[in-house]
Amino acid sequence: MDITFPANLRHRDILDEIAPFLEEEGIVLLMGARQTGKTSLLYLLMQELLAQGTPSHQIVYFDLENISDFNQLNDLTDFNKFIPLLKNLKVDMQKKAIVFIDEIQHLDNPSSFLKYLHDHYKPQLKFIVIGSSSMEIKKKFTDSLTGRIYRFLIKPLSFKEFLEFKKETELAQKAGFGLEGVPLEVTTAEEKMLQGFLEEYLIFGGYPAIALSDKALVKQKTLQEIYSLYIRRDIKDIGEIEDVRGYNKLASLLAYQVGNLIKEQELAVSSELSRPTVNKYLLLLENTFILNRVSPFYSNKRTEITKTPKIYFDDVGLRNAVIDNFDPLSKRADGGQLLENFIYSQLDKRARLTGQVRFWRTQTKSEVDFVWQEGTNAPYPLEVKLNFSPKRPLPGGLKSFIKKYRPPRAFVVHNGPFGDLDYQGCSVSILPAWAI
Repeated sequence: MDITFPANLRHRDILDEIAPFLEEEGIVLLMGARQTGKTSLLYLLMQELLAQGTPSHQIVYFDLENISDFNQLNDLTDFNKFIPLLKNLKVDMQKKAIVFIDEIQHLDNPSSFLKYLHDHYKPQLKFIVIGSSSMEIKKKFTDSLTGRIYRFLIKPLSFKEFLEFKKETELAQKAGFGLEGVPLEVTTAEEKMLQGFLEEYLIFGGYPAIALSDKALVKQKTLQEIYSLYIRRDIKDIGEIEDVRGYNKLASLLAYQVGNLIKEQELAVSSELSRPTVNKYLLLLENTFILNRVSPFYSNKRTEITKTPKIYFDDVGLRNAVIDNFDPLSKRADGGQLLENFIYSQLDKRARLTGQVRFWRTQTKSEVDFVWQEGTNAPYPLEVKLNFSPKRPLPGGLKSFIKKYRPPRAFVVHNGPFGDLDYQGCSVSILPAWAI
């Protein structure tokens, strides 16, 4: 099959996680919000296969947003006829064929299609597919695929990837090393550049198309179009929601409450929606990868909050599109919320491998923004401050957590330089936000 690759393909970190599964028999499913780069990942995986020596005629791509491709697959009343279809495309069925399908959820019965062909024609037939809505995937993918599928969630760019998309390779090597990494030496000029790129990210976020543009108005328009498309297609069609006005009002309320405890009854009163409707919309927002509810960390049900979640958007740029505010950081009153949401999204991207992101709050309102835990390791508290000086006292909530849980390390993340403190035997690292 002749494959025309688009320009501006950029490596994604998750590609290294997916690549080993190209050799496995199971179906690879890439899920994620619209415009997060899933189709580009398909092309990158095709390039990986070609580099490994797979003949181009053994790679087939169906885009189900294309009516012709959709009809070819959806009209199959006998799934065995898929094989002659591949042969007509010059695929040699005596050898391994890799079939890429974009927007698999458009099929009336994708689960049966994949299960039948996988079970009857493996290992000669390998599927790599994309789905844009976990809600529609859940509706159409049955338990029959259990044990046959590898799922990968594709999120917007991390800050490190954002810099790589900007072709700032050297800066990318010095950013985003996380909580356990060792920072490389950063010059004053590089620190200033990193801070500038961070402020751009805080306003426009990490969607790939946004990162590749240098024009603020184009970024703004693109984000508005992404959100508009999401409303028109995912909300009305998948969510079966007629009250788009009420939904938009709730989404706006949530955007203003980033980092706050979320109580459905209060949201219902403010949005003039019923509580069941609020819950339905929250589930829809989560299942279409717009936002996440973060659970509390606790060890004592009597003194610590155990149920009420906090809310964060998957991408700060899309959050700003919801409230239609793309003002620079210096002119905003919500800079602290944007920075906190950014740190959440950075931690969340790392959590897909080994970690877990939660927050901590007591009944007496002592609070830590995030608690990060990897496996069975001790939990680390992390406090986010827009402006912080090592000369100031540590935040009270951070001190309370350290006294109670005695972690070996703690973190304060801010819009400033590196630093170190010690509090009751706990090493407190002060990190610039771009380092996470």
